[in-house]
Amino acid sequence: MSTPGSALQRLRDDPSRLRVLCDEHAVILLTAFGSILRPAAEPHDLDVGVLFNYTAERDVLGLRDGLVALTGYEGIDLVVLNGAGPVIRERALVGAEVLYEARKSVHARAAIAATMERMDTDWLRRLALEELAR
Repeated sequence: MSTPGSALQRLRDDPSRLRVLCDEHAVILLTAFGSILRPAAEPHDLDVGVLFNYTAERDVLGLRDGLVALTGYEGIDLVVLNGAGPVIRERALVGAEVLYEARKSVHARAAIAATMERMDTDWLRRLALEELAR
């Protein structure tokens, strides 16, 4: 029976098959993030962040199916970073493990952009929480 940890290890162990899958689906960045990377945690799923080439068509379900086939694990939560909110983008990029990067610096640039956007919009989230508290 596959676990989140064994699924992540399979992705780490077979970079050539992962590269082919990512190339087929126009993925420019694939990360693992969340509880799977915390040593004391007992993860119930494998959180994977994906950044697609912005000009290509996206087949999110096909990519997820391909990841399931590579890992033998159904509990993959795929977060599409294109257009995702700044908080989840930052969580999926900063401190994440890069599993695939189409070009050097894709991850660094995306992580910096996500952090800057989260910081720039923090005041809006605080204002919305204050309004909800009224």
